[in-house]
Amino acid sequence: MKRSIKKQIWLSRDEAEMLKKKAKKACLSEAGLMRFLLKGYEPKEKPDEEFYYEMSRIGELAESIESLSRMADRDNEVQMNLLREEVERWHRFQAAIEARFLTPDEAELKWR
Repeated sequence: MKRSIKKQIWLSRDEAEMLKKKAKKACLSEAGLMRFLLKGYEPKEKPDEEFYYEMSRIGELAESIESLSRMADRDNEVQMNLLREEVERWHRFQAAIEARFLTPDEAELKWR
């Protein structure tokens, strides 16, 4: 999207510092944070490193289960289906965690 309209605003020192801190917490530029807010979204703070470590462990576990399902006895269709269901359950769990911690929420702004 090409942005061709410049807007300039005046802030107090406290407001400028608050904008800077909030943008940094959300891992966005100050302009990016303002655009999110204008569109009615409230960005979430960037999770700490432990979150990303745990997410990679969840991904590794899902890959292990998927690998086991590929190696499972082809004659035992019940086991294969159970393993596939478990893989899907882990993928859904991982997606839910990412949505909870990373996806911005729609702000409940009454003046939208």
